[in-house]
Amino acid sequence: MRIEPAKRRSSKVQLAAMRRQWPDFVGRRLNDGTLIWHGSLRPKAQAYRIGILWHPTMPLPYVIVSDPPLQPRPGMAFAEIPHLIYDADEPKQSGLCLFDPAGREWSPADLIADTTVWWAAEWLTYYELWHMTGKWLAPSVGYESVAQMMSAEVEAAMAVLDDVH
Repeated sequence: MRIEPAKRRSSKVQLAAMRRQWPDFVGRRLNDGTLIWHGSLRPKAQAYRIGILWHPTMPLPYVIVSDPPLQPRPGMAFAEIPHLIYDADEPKQSGLCLFDPAGREWSPADLIADTTVWWAAEWLTYYELWHMTGKWLAPSVGYESVAQMMSAEVEAAMAVLDDVH
């Protein structure tokens, strides 16, 4: 028996699924085929306005929080916010890292309404908990933040330099 690969969901199907499951989200298709949605999620403490961007050629949907904008904990830098797809030029446009791309947890055959929106709500819950506790309590893969990754790279470079001298 041959298993057929899952088919990529069309823009029309993605838009219809979002309208059905998330009627408060406003979505549209741009001329280039990009899909954009805006809506609010309230995981626990407060509501967040998010934007979801996806084009059928993109490997993953891109989710940003627009209001209130993400903030680091007091005394910390924006790059220390855990699990962001960090945008160094415009940090407040950084996307939420919702799943491990290497783990193949999402594919264009999946509905954004069934996956991405729920994962964004879950991410926001852990973000609120991180603000309260200082710890990212969600399961995760890899470095917790861009700042942590850069620190590890500096430590590795220093170790190489120590071995040289």
